[in-house]
Amino acid sequence: MYDVAIVGAGPAGATLARLLSGRCRVLLLHHQRNKCCGGILAPESQKMLAKFDLALPHEVLVDPQPFAVAVWDLQSQLVRHYARQYVNINRKLFDHWLVSLIPANVDIRTDAIYRHSQHINKESLEIFFTENQEIRSERVRFLVGADGAFSRVRREFFANYQNPKRYIALQEWFELPTVWSKNSTKNGIDFRNDYVGIFDSDITDFYAWTIPKNEQIILGSAIPYGNRTREIFEQLKTKLKNLGVHFDEPFYRETGSLLRPLNPFSVCLGSDRVFLIGEAAGLISPSSAEGISSALTSAYYLAQTFGSNGFNLSAYHKNIGLLRWQLWLKTIKIPIMFYPWLRKQIMLSGLTALDHSL
Repeated sequence: MYDVAIVGAGPAGATLARLLSGRCRVLLLHHQRNKCCGGILAPESQKMLAKFDLALPHEVLVDPQPFAVAVWDLQSQLVRHYARQYVNINRKLFDHWLVSLIPANVDIRTDAIYRHSQHINKESLEIFFTENQEIRSERVRFLVGADGAFSRVRREFFANYQNPKRYIALQEWFELPTVWSKNSTKNGIDFRNDYVGIFDSDITDFYAWTIPKNEQIILGSAIPYGNRTREIFEQLKTKLKNLGVHFDEPFYRETGSLLRPLNPFSVCLGSDRVFLIGEAAGLISPSSAEGISSALTSAYYLAQTFGSNGFNLSAYHKNIGLLRWQLWLKTIKIPIMFYPWLRKQIMLSGLTALDHSL
């Protein structure tokens, strides 16, 4: 019997498996999937990697490394640049790197898809999963869902819990030569070098983005869940084209679920035998959708509670309190960032913006 089964080997699951290795028997269900993610490490993520004494390998980094984000309000046609200490990464290679750090004493099942679980008694569960197209099962003491926004573990055990607002993240990848504007820059934006946040309430109540990646660039947007997400995304591209920025045919498309916790009750940490970390728990920034830092942090805090009797739910709640408070504080930014009139006034004021007049 395993002490802990972890579903998902993204930043949350891979980190928890590494931290628990050597302390208990760990089973990690690793189903390879590409995360629809801009691939930007925020300062909070960098601090957690420093806490783990980890340094990014060079193959994870991509060019350019922007030190500012360009905010473009399509409705007011205002552009402002704000200093940010981001690190531009290849998200797929970043995830592979985190998995490579897991010691050999962790049982990693690749191409394993979690199906469901059932309680055997008060102290164990039996989990069922598909591996090499065969249904398998294992007994475990604890189950941890680290399987992202559309978490099967969360839906199975906490279906009645209040869910964060759901979005569909869409991204298209383009070769840089296929992206052009009427000028080499558009309103002070250099799409070949700038990380751009795009705001337009006619498209989404969240935001869209462009991020250059070596000789490629991604255009993405978080759109409220519904039947017209692809149509709305095409409307974004049409609007950009009419404003002088043209994206030719993409060579790759990807989509994925995205959660946006808009109140403290959207976070679900688990129960006595089943726990959630990362985005499966609803731990993601409601203002930027950045989730890697919360994934690393929640994995660390849950691992801290593990002792001879397993995980301690009350200790996990206590440990995660500061992170929940920090995420909740970010909802204060929502009116300023996402209400058109307020956003326009802040941008017109130039408050905290960089001076690009030179």
